[in-house]
Amino acid sequence: MHDEQHYTLGSASIYLNVVPKIVRWLQPQQIRLLPQLTLQHLQTAHRYFRPRHHAISAAARLLERFLRAKGTVPEGEVPALSPVEVEIDRFAVYLRETRGLAEKTIRGHRQQLQAFLRFLRFDRGPSRLRQLQPRQIESFLRCAARTNNRFSLQHVVATVRAFLQWRHAQGLLARPLHRQIDTPRVYRGERLPRALPWTQVQALLQSIDRSEASGRRDFTLLYLAAAYGLRSGELVRLTLDDIDWQGRTLRILQTKTRQPLQLPLTDEAANILISYLRQARPKSAFRELFLRMMAPRGPLQPTAVRQVMAHRLQRSGLNLPPCGTHVLRHSLAMRLMQQGVTVKAIGDALGHRDIESTSVYLRLDVEALREVALPVPAPVPGEPVTLVTARSLPRIRPARPSRDLPAHFHSRLAPSLHRYVDLKRALGRRWRVDVAVLGYWDDFLHREYPQAGRVRVEMFTGWTTELARLTPTGSHVYQRIVRNFLLFHARDHTGTFIPDPLSFPKPVPAVSPRLISEAEMARVLDAARQLPATPTNPLRAQTLRMGLLLLFCCGLRRGELLRLRLGDIESEQTVLRIRLTKFYKSRLVPLAPTVTAEMQQYLQQRRRMKLPMAPEAYLMWSGHWASEVYGATNLSAAWHRLCVSTQVLTAQGFPPRLHDLRHSMATNALQRCYAQGADVQAKLPHLAAYLGHASAVSTHYYLKLTPELRQAASERFHQRFAALFTVGGVA
Repeated sequence: MHDEQHYTLGSASIYLNVVPKIVRWLQPQQIRLLPQLTLQHLQTAHRYFRPRHHAISAAARLLERFLRAKGTVPEGEVPALSPVEVEIDRFAVYLRETRGLAEKTIRGHRQQLQAFLRFLRFDRGPSRLRQLQPRQIESFLRCAARTNNRFSLQHVVATVRAFLQWRHAQGLLARPLHRQIDTPRVYRGERLPRALPWTQVQALLQSIDRSEASGRRDFTLLYLAAAYGLRSGELVRLTLDDIDWQGRTLRILQTKTRQPLQLPLTDEAANILISYLRQARPKSAFRELFLRMMAPRGPLQPTAVRQVMAHRLQRSGLNLPPCGTHVLRHSLAMRLMQQGVTVKAIGDALGHRDIESTSVYLRLDVEALREVALPVPAPVPGEPVTLVTARSLPRIRPARPSRDLPAHFHSRLAPSLHRYVDLKRALGRRWRVDVAVLGYWDDFLHREYPQAGRVRVEMFTGWTTELARLTPTGSHVYQRIVRNFLLFHARDHTGTFIPDPLSFPKPVPAVSPRLISEAEMARVLDAARQLPATPTNPLRAQTLRMGLLLLFCCGLRRGELLRLRLGDIESEQTVLRIRLTKFYKSRLVPLAPTVTAEMQQYLQQRRRMKLPMAPEAYLMWSGHWASEVYGATNLSAAWHRLCVSTQVLTAQGFPPRLHDLRHSMATNALQRCYAQGADVQAKLPHLAAYLGHASAVSTHYYLKLTPELRQAASERFHQRFAALFTVGGVA
């Protein structure tokens, strides 16, 4: 053991000294001679001592490995598998032979299915699976949601669906229960990638002590992760054969795509590798590049790379947050992007198959995103604006009847409604609008059909008559939400009426935005200074002006502005951190220099007035005792008043929507690109990242072809391609 496995004499003596304790533990089982011993006995000893004595447990494992290698001890009688284990093994065979899944994926499915079958108490009898009901699946998912986030819960649902589909195809399940399981919603680009400044990456590498073999190995490992952006699995799979010294290349087998990648071997990387191979890598028959320094000798595992990173961060003395080696991959992408390398070239270096996978790093390129931000609109000279009174504002839409709903569902369908909402929320849905709509449906049933136990066609038809106050699009959404609930309710209540979605009102096209020019916005901002203060908020005018400025210059959504706190204003008021907004996304929103100056001036006024300045205080602070943040209704009312006062109106004479400011920001930013002579197609991904879109395709919805844009695009086309045309046609 000392010579072959490279254990130290101290470790070998510890393990040898505890072997008699294993022998004494085996004696009550009538095992006194070596021929009576089996490997199964040693495995049982390992499991017994593992929670009780680490050294004895490790010695039992080492003894098992030694005797297995010698072949002198039989395997022993394998204990009978439990019904759960038999079912899991059958499912694994199906996944392997029929669906062709990888072993690593199958291991994940095995773990999830084990938890599901134990929840069903499958060991008490396979008949429990035949009697499976949707409520049991819902209970399991609610239980799993307590210990899993939405991303992990998605894998749990995938396993349960695949298992139930397999059993239904075999005829064990009469109902296709796999079709009745909803899945958590996860969205691409929810989380911001984490990256370190390149100076901190260099400082981390320089902090590693390379006087010892382990330090030189760790330095080489983290250097390759930082210089080439390699994943942890790719690092541990590197072999001596992957280094082509003559061709000066490094061959990488990508863990995600399983595609080979050839990277250039730089002089610096070659020298670091040579130094590691000559001075630090132990002599071994293994071909893997990175080996364990401690016994038993062998290749590193992917989890060891994270441990190396955590160990070196702890010993570096740098004030860096805990992170894995993947942050070095993000840091490399950011460094290349800041050096002007194209997104396509960065994707090729990182082995991405899709340019959208690389575009995620645009969300961290603060200085490039800052070029998208609009400056404060320059004031336009003219006559001073007189604010109109709140009573003289035009009514945009008829007043809607308000009805106070109870805190909980109270119709006869309340139990089913509560189950439905609890399940959806367990799957990670926010469901504020849906719960409100279901509340109206529940209140209607309580008023009109208090004794009805089954949903009939006249009940749904009667409810739709109360939706006449809504637009066709709104009515369509309301009816769709209730229909989805009725589909859920019908699982346990046969005879439930399910409305035909083709009978729902046809949604009308989206309202065309009223784009606001910089000159118009300058007048609105100037008029905002005249808004009177309130007894609770002496800076009401300044607060509303700051909020409207951010909506126009940064393209924030109304909800993002109202949820913004002072702690979200980072780096001396130059960047806003938007957290968990639409589709759970977070993003960085750099401010233009002029907007930064306005922000600093506003915060200084808050300090002088001794208003709340804690990190958790809202930027749009109202001072009202019930809610310290401005309400959406009050913000819209102030906006409408300013628009009417400055005559910034739609063709129908109504004030624009607040959301039109986001449309205006996107269009004005695109127009600035043309005016500055920039490559518009190259800037569109930056605009998409600034607005929080996963793709530039979503940004096209906000881009309207104004006369100014049409003229700019025509002039750009004429400048680039006019030489290709002659008077008579194409040259």
